Amino acid sequence: MYDQYLKVQPSKIGMGVFTTITIPANVPIYEVTGEIYTEESAPNPKDPNLLQIGPNQFISSPGGFCDFTNHSCNPNCTMHIIGNRAILYSLYVIPAGAELTFDYSTSSTDTLEKWSMNCLCNSVNCRKVISGFHLLNEETQQDLKNKGMVPLFMTNPIFIRK
Repeated sequence: MYDQYLKVQPSKIGMGVFTTITIPANVPIYEVTGEIYTEESAPNPKDPNLLQIGPNQFISSPGGFCDFTNHSCNPNCTMHIIGNRAILYSLYVIPAGAELTFDYSTSSTDTLEKWSMNCLCNSVNCRKVISGFHLLNEETQQDLKNKGMVPLFMTNPIFIRK
């Protein structure tokens, strides 16, 4: 993985994770290695650093890069969910000096009332408010699915939380 080539530094919206080398397309960059919780068992279910990895499963941040990887509506990374593992992958070649970002909507089944955030990415296709995947318009959902950015639990009706 690329942990040794990443650094946390100021970004346009606070702190972010940047690469010091060019990262190839479709490679694992880092793994989130925190504790696994259900919503009911999490010490703080509203912790913004909990990453959803299943219908009612979350992984906590162990600190470090995952605490500072920002959202973008036009990301250069995606979070692959494989069982109880969450691994950040590059979507395409990422040049040295670039900030690593992923789309937070691809890891949430929440409603606007349960979790949302104002987006500050300022990309051309910025959605302004980020929340659960199912709240995205159909075209955006399909685009994210086509790019392989959406875990099965987000799209298969038998897995989606009510």
